[in-house]
Amino acid sequence: MGEIYTSDYISIIREEDILIQEWTKIPLNTQTFQQELLNFLEVFKTERPESLLWLQENFDLEIPDEIYEWIEKCILEPQYKAGLRNLAFTVPKEQYAHLSIIESFNDVSSILQPKYFLSKEKALAFLKTKKSKSLELDEIDYTIERANGKTKICLTVDHKQLPHTIKHLKKLNAQFKFKAKHLKHFEKLTLREFEVFKSISSGMTNKEIASALIISELTIATHRKSLIKKLKIKSPTDWEMYANTFL
Repeated sequence: MGEIYTSDYISIIREEDILIQEWTKIPLNTQTFQQELLNFLEVFKTERPESLLWLQENFDLEIPDEIYEWIEKCILEPQYKAGLRNLAFTVPKEQYAHLSIIESFNDVSSILQPKYFLSKEKALAFLKTKKSKSLELDEIDYTIERANGKTKICLTVDHKQLPHTIKHLKKLNAQFKFKAKHLKHFEKLTLREFEVFKSISSGMTNKEIASALIISELTIATHRKSLIKKLKIKSPTDWEMYANTFL
């Protein structure tokens, strides 16, 4: 293993027939990012490795949409034409900042489709064996680890599904936070108010709810006002958040 390129922003080493790139913690801008990719490409042309690994733990640049095509045409295609077929990224725990990388490949139907890993060790193991289980687009594999009273779930998904998976996880996280903040309000509802709340959330009108619950429309209107007050609802978005979180 030896370092073959280094700058303020990136270092490149070679391990067997794998070229490993790692970003430093110095913040990037778009121009610097593009220049470092060009510098890397020159190293690649000289070294001509079979596999590439990008370590993304320190990468915090949101890649602008307008350079997606530039990355594909000026960086990825030259590597592919030179024989590159194995490309991997590590994805750190703070995955959300890295969606722009994933989207830059998906939006242009990139000729190179990378794999994503949570650690350098797993990524290297994949590249060295060059064997991996091919997941269907709708398939998600997971493992559960429990230690010290905490549970960790590790997901394995096809790279095309990763952005969607992360969005769902972000939505779930938002619901957890919303529930923690608003549970005390929701627990104040009476059984009848809860029935009315479910009916409103399903899109029923006051007249339809009154007919279903066999009470007057005036009573439904009163319950609606009570719900708005107890749950501190200020917009339709609040109704939706309560419904998604508690129903």
